[in-house]
Amino acid sequence: MQKTPNNRTCKTAATLMALAAVMPVTLTVANAGEGGGGGYSSLAQKEMIRRQNAVSDADRLLAEGREAYAKEKYQEAVGKYKEALGVLPDAPMVEDRRKVLVQHLADASTALADSYRRMGKYDEARALTADVLVHDEGNVDAKRVNEWLDDPIRTNPALTYEHTENVDTVRRHLYLAEGAYNLGKYDDAFGHYETVIRTDRFNKAARRGMERVAQAKADYYRAAYDHTRAELLAQVDAAWELAVPPIITQPLDTNTQNGPTTGTQYILEKLRDITIPIIDFEDTSVEEAIDFLRLRSRELDVKETDPSRKGINFVVRKPRAGASGDAALDADAAGGLGATADPGALRIKELRLRNVPLAEALKYICDATRLRYKVDEYAVTLVPGTETDEDLFTRSFSVPPDFIARLGGGGGGDGAAAPDADPFGGGDGAAAGASLKARPKIADVLKEKGVTDVPGASATLTGSSLVVRNTPTNIDLIESLVESVVQGTPKQVKISTKFVEISQENTDELGFDWIVSPFGLSANSVFLGGGTIGSGQTRTNADFIGTVAQTTIPGVPAATGTNVTDIVTGGLRSGDGAINRNNIDAVLNNPNRTAQSASPAPGIAALTGLFSDGQVQLIMRGLAQKKGTDLMTAPSVTARSTEKATIEIIREFIYPTEYEPPELPNSIGGSVSGGLGGGLSSGGGIFPVTPATPTSFETRNTGVTLEIEPTIGGNDFVIDLRFAPDIVEFEGFVNYGSPIQSPATDFLGNPTTVTITENRIEMPVFSSRRVTTALTIYDGYTVAVGGLMREDVQTVEDKVPVFGDLPIVGRLFQTKAENRIKSNLIIFVTAQIIDAGGKPLRDSSGNLTGTAGGTADGAVSTDGVLPPISQ
Repeated sequence: MQKTPNNRTCKTAATLMALAAVMPVTLTVANAGEGGGGGYSSLAQKEMIRRQNAVSDADRLLAEGREAYAKEKYQEAVGKYKEALGVLPDAPMVEDRRKVLVQHLADASTALADSYRRMGKYDEARALTADVLVHDEGNVDAKRVNEWLDDPIRTNPALTYEHTENVDTVRRHLYLAEGAYNLGKYDDAFGHYETVIRTDRFNKAARRGMERVAQAKADYYRAAYDHTRAELLAQVDAAWELAVPPIITQPLDTNTQNGPTTGTQYILEKLRDITIPIIDFEDTSVEEAIDFLRLRSRELDVKETDPSRKGINFVVRKPRAGASGDAALDADAAGGLGATADPGALRIKELRLRNVPLAEALKYICDATRLRYKVDEYAVTLVPGTETDEDLFTRSFSVPPDFIARLGGGGGGDGAAAPDADPFGGGDGAAAGASLKARPKIADVLKEKGVTDVPGASATLTGSSLVVRNTPTNIDLIESLVESVVQGTPKQVKISTKFVEISQENTDELGFDWIVSPFGLSANSVFLGGGTIGSGQTRTNADFIGTVAQTTIPGVPAATGTNVTDIVTGGLRSGDGAINRNNIDAVLNNPNRTAQSASPAPGIAALTGLFSDGQVQLIMRGLAQKKGTDLMTAPSVTARSTEKATIEIIREFIYPTEYEPPELPNSIGGSVSGGLGGGLSSGGGIFPVTPATPTSFETRNTGVTLEIEPTIGGNDFVIDLRFAPDIVEFEGFVNYGSPIQSPATDFLGNPTTVTITENRIEMPVFSSRRVTTALTIYDGYTVAVGGLMREDVQTVEDKVPVFGDLPIVGRLFQTKAENRIKSNLIIFVTAQIIDAGGKPLRDSSGNLTGTAGGTADGAVSTDGVLPPISQ
């Protein structure tokens, strides 16, 4: 804060400090003269020592306050001065000291009040100046601060302390964002800019910073695009490599999985693995037999290393009092267990076994005593064979409103509507689009999660209250399900699927065409010239006219589109004749199924020679083309765990599937003057013609459809994902019909052919890219789930016999062409867990994220609101 010089105050303070330096001695001498030279009492001596210590403490606090004041820590200085005044004794001998402290307190309070005025703490500033004026009515600095508080030019009335704090927050996060940007931490920089916008929504610097971050990311993504394209094309070349299998010197150890360590399965494995060497029971009670098995299971449980977990717990339970009387009497009459008997008192007459598993021993014991055993999570329980039910208990749970959905029983619409037989019809049969299904019953959802169906059991979900009546085992299971849902924070999974298709076509060709017009070799009696085209590729005069200015070449007609003769290399393929497209694209590009001519490659150089009355012309044909096509489709959707979600970005394409045959007249006579509007005019009569008419239609969705069903693992890091993306594109129509023609005569009587109807029967062609799979993926990771690499290579090497075999010169009679088409289709999937606010659960480093902003907890540093103001 800017301080106002005060020479009077400083000089006064210096004088008072000089006097205060000798005050402790003066106080001691004055006290020593009391009592007429007699001794002091112990109480008086203690009081003198206490006052001397208090004066020393006041001096120390005064020095600390002056040091804080010099460092412009005015609030600390005010506190030190007030504390010094509080400990200074109230004695006439230290009055000068008190005046020094009061003056220092007034200076620090005035400086602090001016600092508060700059921060917007107007009430606090007025309170400080009022306190100064109470003790010093003529304090110039305090009055000046009050005048500045009332001056709207020096002090903004709209300024508040909250605004000052916001200015500090904005400045701090702008600095942090700039530092993060310079370090390449664009996500952190963007988070700081977002914090600035939340604090000051019209901050242009933050928006410009966001723009700069976005541009930096765009530059990186463009570099990533170039790298991805080069990498995928390199993978096409690498696919030609034949992998050499490694030499395995040691057998693989496949027995590395451990069994369960808790639960019912753990006890069942112990029952199967523990073998009893000798069992010799004769007139033995069930209780004694179970004690024997309990002891031996502990001794023979060699797989368990923990001594406290060795063996198996056995429980013998008495029958329930409510058991059916008839069943109990029947069991008792048959020598079994009555309704009120103790199962442990039943006797085993004789049982002798050798080397049997513990499970088989239990089975023999139960068969001999008409008991049955069941395996629980922690023990094996023996119960009467006639007891088939368990006690039912009622319990209520507090669950969130979306308990069913988070449990995995959410009812989302499947988005599929039954196709309409008549797409142009209305009414109830029209497609209604996606719809939401009714939520399933809570009892059915619990049953899907493993809760067994028990007679008399029930489950009711009303709002946030779940009331169940079931057996203790099922209630424990329901409790664990409720805890897993309630304790977990709301999370969902964002799935992004990318179809990246990179293709490149490279075409290289170099060939030569020779035209040799006949010229005489011997007195015009022997002539040499070129050959004929034969079945080879024709050359038109457009390829040769104008190659040599003002020169007429025999064999090259002047009429446009006329074929050239006397070509030595007429059999060499070039252009479209060398490289062809034998695929469905050729059909789509030629819907009328007409014959297509193959054009040779363009000429890039010419050479003409004159011999007597003839000419020789050489045309060099060359072609070097590269064409790349990059396609990326990235459908994405967000869904809650264990719920199915569907996103459709489609256009409904309706196309015919059945046609009625055309209706033609029985006969046509007379001269034909032409066909108009699907009918023929013959001899003054009109014969109507009905072309093939579509009668049945189907609907095909073209676009992007993505179905996913994610499941978040218990550690919130692994995602089990089932998804089926489907991308369908319409390529075009293929005409399966043929024109229907009829012979006729024109108005001159010449025979001709008239097309009665084109009879177009068109069927669509669709291209599909789809994947249906299930995989496990880490949070935030990207994996490639499918792909196709392909390379088509066409190589053409044509040459003229004899001439093409000549050394060096033979290359002028050859045509070489090569066409390579590389394509790489890779399908990527990215899964990321996000919270209810849409923010990722983890950052790019894999660490759990906190509140967005510069710090993990979103708190603002309290190391001062604003930096010190220069003097």
